[in-house]
Amino acid sequence: MPATPPAAESAARFESEPWSATASPPTDRVVAVTEFLASRPGEPVTVAELVRHLGINRATCHAVLAALVRVGWVVRDPADRTFTPGPALIALGRAAESGVPAARAAEHEVAALVRDLGLSASVGYPSGEHIVVGSYAAAAQDVPGAVRVGQRVPFAPPFGPGLVAWGTDRDIADWLSRSPAPGHDERLRTVLGEVRSRGYTVERTSAASRQLRALLVELDSLSVRQRPAITELLHEVGAIDYLDEELRAPGPHPVGVMSAPAFTRDGRAALNISVYVWSDLKPHRIRAIGTRLLTAAHSVTRNLHGTPPEGFPAPDRPAGTRLLRQ
Repeated sequence: MPATPPAAESAARFESEPWSATASPPTDRVVAVTEFLASRPGEPVTVAELVRHLGINRATCHAVLAALVRVGWVVRDPADRTFTPGPALIALGRAAESGVPAARAAEHEVAALVRDLGLSASVGYPSGEHIVVGSYAAAAQDVPGAVRVGQRVPFAPPFGPGLVAWGTDRDIADWLSRSPAPGHDERLRTVLGEVRSRGYTVERTSAASRQLRALLVELDSLSVRQRPAITELLHEVGAIDYLDEELRAPGPHPVGVMSAPAFTRDGRAALNISVYVWSDLKPHRIRAIGTRLLTAAHSVTRNLHGTPPEGFPAPDRPAGTRLLRQ
């Protein structure tokens, strides 16, 4: 009987072993440099900026950039010695998009939400400890640069309650454990229960929280030391979802982002469909937008051949276009 080639034996052993999340610092540095460059499209970056923001030493930074330039992931401008994302990343992006069925399923619904609501809309995907914006459609009155494709926010309170509300007890515990400001677990668990009841999230907002949220566009370009401070401040200034009892007051209520999830075949949240409100709304308007989000979430779930988890609400009778835009 012929011997098994070492490479095949190694691959078979890897496939048979439990998935390991062992950290690889050299790989993390390559990812950090690539993501930093991608977070600033059209803005050439110097080695000094990368060293300052990422906290890596200059020699390591040069070595990472040299490897990325060789494979075309990064382009170096010899005149001013700056770096920008390279053409090889285009193929990677297209391959990623074609390999994510949820992206295709959600594209039409995002455009329809902008048309029906007059609000900008996006799709976010859970990815490890982050939520990544995979697509974004701007409304006519959108503020340029408010949200960008590829933007990451921490998958931690106050972000992502709609993605975790129908998860397992372990999912919820993990999400709560990542909170930058511990001590709000009781309130957050109540929020998750009410999100399950209504089917969508309603984020409260204020002038301070909106300004802080704008910094999230630059989260990947902030230094490692600055990032936790931004999310902790957001938590402290009140970027936590409304409870139903609070929304029963006549209002108007200052609303930031509203979201609803779509689900896979096994009933897990595959993505979050969000609209960017940034205004004061009466309760009937909040319900109308929530109903439209639920309609979009059910549509994307069907396109994914997914199964909503038990108890996920069906949308009420859709509101007319006039009500949606009031």
